[in-house]
Amino acid sequence: MMISMHIGAHCTNGAQLMRGLLKNKAVLAEHGVAVPPPSHYRDLLPQIMKKVKSERATPESQEILLDQIIELDDCQRMVLSYEDVICMHPLIFEKGQFYKKANFKLPWLRNVFADHEMEFFIGLRNPATFVPNAFAKCGPNTSFEAFMSGVDPETLRWSELLERIQAACPDVGITCFAYEDTPLTWSQVMREMTGVGPLVPLSGGLDILATIMKREGMKRLRTYLNTHQPQNEEQRRRILQAFLDKYVEEDSLEEEIDLPGWDEALVTRLSEAYEEDLDRIAGMNGVRFIAP
Repeated sequence: MMISMHIGAHCTNGAQLMRGLLKNKAVLAEHGVAVPPPSHYRDLLPQIMKKVKSERATPESQEILLDQIIELDDCQRMVLSYEDVICMHPLIFEKGQFYKKANFKLPWLRNVFADHEMEFFIGLRNPATFVPNAFAKCGPNTSFEAFMSGVDPETLRWSELLERIQAACPDVGITCFAYEDTPLTWSQVMREMTGVGPLVPLSGGLDILATIMKREGMKRLRTYLNTHQPQNEEQRRRILQAFLDKYVEEDSLEEEIDLPGWDEALVTRLSEAYEEDLDRIAGMNGVRFIAP
């Protein structure tokens, strides 16, 4: 079985991804793809990860776990999402390293499904908005200084994290997508994760676009797509971009950043470094990047 698992990052629409996939649960089941509800594994998976640690789970243990998670009889692929699998929000910069626990938590996760193929899906986000949004999820008892744990935001590179993940789990494929691109790439993210082709009808591919587009524009877009079926993903994205350019809700694109010591110049530097980092990631061996 292939196990496709969304492992984060935080604040990259992970919950929205799972909601969209669950909308298509019945259709995906017809193609041998199981999408178990997160409630089936969110508590169970961390417990088993702690048990296996440096040892591969036995075939019997894996079978028992899968029987508890999956309801589908003939299953070729299972899709999971658990953005806290590495750590919770307050520990993202624990001990001065970006997602430090990925170094050992992900090998534990790999051991849980040791006899099956596995791939990780990771959403990336501009540190200029990732850091404020992740900090906001930490609650009032965590100071910004404690959250950052001495990490300079200008040193953040997703490519460095991906390299550590590759070193920790060398036999696991990695697929990445940029949070900022998801209004246009969401449908492909869903398809890549489930492994189904373009002819399989999936709903929810416009969910992210709908959050930044005027209602009139979404209505016209849906009508247009129904009467002008795109022939491929590239054509589909050109159509989405054209409607977005005309009907974008400008207010939805603005994010207020209010963090100690942060100014417009820092945000600009972080954004420029992020774009350079995405270019590097697109060229990394063993990493698939879903570009718009």
